[in-house]
Amino acid sequence: MKPKTIVHLAWFLSFWTGFISLSEEIIWVRLISFAYESTPRAFAVVLTAFLVGIALGAIVGKRLSEKQRATPLTAAWLLLLAGTLLLLLPNLIAWARVQPGSIFLMLVMITAGAALKGTLFPIVHHLGSSLSQSLGQSVSRTYFSNILGSTLGPLVTGLILLDAFPSGTSLQLLGLLCLAVSIPALSVALRSERRGLNHAAWVYGLCALALLPWVHPTGDNLTRRLAMAPDGAPIRMLIGNRHGIIHSVQGPHDDIVFGGNVYDGRTNTDLAINDNLIDRAYLLYGLHPNPRRVLVIGLSSGAWTRLITSIPGVQSIDVVEINPGYLQMIRSYPHLAPLLDDPRLRLHIDDGRRWLRRDHGQFDLIVMNTTFHWRANATNLLSREMMQMIRQALAPGGVFAFNATDSRDAFYTATQVFPFTYRFRSFVYTADHDLAAQLPHLRDRIRQFQLDGQPLLPDTPVYEQALASLAGTQFTRIEQVVAESPRPLMTVTDQNMITEFRFGRGTEE
Repeated sequence: MKPKTIVHLAWFLSFWTGFISLSEEIIWVRLISFAYESTPRAFAVVLTAFLVGIALGAIVGKRLSEKQRATPLTAAWLLLLAGTLLLLLPNLIAWARVQPGSIFLMLVMITAGAALKGTLFPIVHHLGSSLSQSLGQSVSRTYFSNILGSTLGPLVTGLILLDAFPSGTSLQLLGLLCLAVSIPALSVALRSERRGLNHAAWVYGLCALALLPWVHPTGDNLTRRLAMAPDGAPIRMLIGNRHGIIHSVQGPHDDIVFGGNVYDGRTNTDLAINDNLIDRAYLLYGLHPNPRRVLVIGLSSGAWTRLITSIPGVQSIDVVEINPGYLQMIRSYPHLAPLLDDPRLRLHIDDGRRWLRRDHGQFDLIVMNTTFHWRANATNLLSREMMQMIRQALAPGGVFAFNATDSRDAFYTATQVFPFTYRFRSFVYTADHDLAAQLPHLRDRIRQFQLDGQPLLPDTPVYEQALASLAGTQFTRIEQVVAESPRPLMTVTDQNMITEFRFGRGTEE
C-alpha cells in the first residue's frame, strides 16, 4: 500500500504536467507562426513535433517504471530539466532562427520539451496507482488531474499570460513554474531517499548560478529578434497581446506595419508617395459616387480608414478589427490618430466574419484590405461563403473591394458571386452593376477629397501627375487572368481552403 502522500503527489504532478505541457505548446504555436510568417502549417508542424516528443517520453517513462525508477526523485529531476530548458529557450530560439535548417532546430527543441514531460506521464501514473483499491479508479483520478491541467493550461496561457507578457517571458515563467512544482517532489524524496538531499542541493545551486543571468521577466528580446525588419531598419513599436503580435518598422517616408510578422501596410496616406499603393483606396470614391455607410473589415495601420473619412458625404464608418493593439499603434502617429476621435467612426473589436453574421443593416461601401491569401485563416475572408455574406450586406448600388494579394483564385471566386468584377493591381472591385462605367468620373471625384478641411491633392505638378496616372486606370478582367493562368482557376470555399494549403506556402519559403 502506498502512502497517501505519494498518491496525492502523483495527482499534483499530473495536473501541473498537463498544465505546463499544453501551455508550452500554445506558446510554441505562436512563436513558430510568428517566426515563419503565419503560414497555416505552423500549427501542424508544432503538433507533430509535440506528439512525437510525448510518444518518445512515454517510452522512456515506461522503461523507468519497469526498472523501479518511477520515484518522486526521478519526477523532480525531470521537472528540473524541463524547467531549465524552458528558461533557456528564448535565447536558444533566437539563435536557431538565424541558422541553416532553422525549422529543424525548432522541431528538436519542441520534441525535447515534450519528451521530458511525456516521460513524467507514466511515472506519475505509477506513483498514483494503488493496489489497495480499484486500479482503474486510482489511475482514472491521476488521469483526470492531467486532463484538468491540460484544459486549464491553454486557457490561462492563451487568454491571460500571453496578454500580459511577451512570448519569451511566458516561456521562462513556465520554466520557473516547473522548478516550483519540483519542490514537493523533492520534499517527498527527502523522506524516502537520503541521496535526495544531495541531489536537491546540487541541482538547485547549479540552476541558480547558470540560469538567473538568462532570465528576463519583463523583456521582449525574443520577439524583437524574430521580428521582420527590412534592411535592418529600427523597430519603432512592438505590441503583443492574446490576439497576436504587431510591430512597425521605420521606413524612408513612413513606417511599415507588420501583423504576425507579415507585411500589413504602411502609415502613408499621400497619393504622391504611394509606397503602399494607396491609390487603390483613392479609387473607391471614383467607383461609388455617394457612399453614406461604409464598412471596413480590418483596421491595421488605419491609413485606409483615415483616407475613407475624407470622402465627401460619408456619414458613418463601421470598423471591425480583431486586434486592439492596432489602436495603440495608431495613437502614436499624429497624422492617423485623429481617425479614432472621428464621431462617425464606430469601432468593433471582433472577428469580421462573426460580426457580419449579425444583422447590421446594409452598406454602400465595404472595404477589406485583406492580408496575404496564403496566411492561416485567410480562407475566412476569401471564400465564396464570406463573399455571399458580404453581398447580402451591400446596399443597392453598393461596392465591395478587397485585396486578393495576387491570388487568381480569390479573383475568380469573386466572379462566381458578383456579376461585375474587376481587378486593379492586387485589389478586386466588385458589385451588382458595371463599375467600369464610373471610371470617366474618377478624376473629378478624387479632387474632392478633403482631410481635416484641407484638400488631399494640392494643385501642384507632383499631385497632378499622380492623379493623371490614377485617372488612366485600366481594369483587369477575369478572362485575361484565366487565359494567362498555368492551371484552371478554382473557387475558394470554406471546405477546400486552397489559398492556404493546396496553393499556399511552406514554413521555409
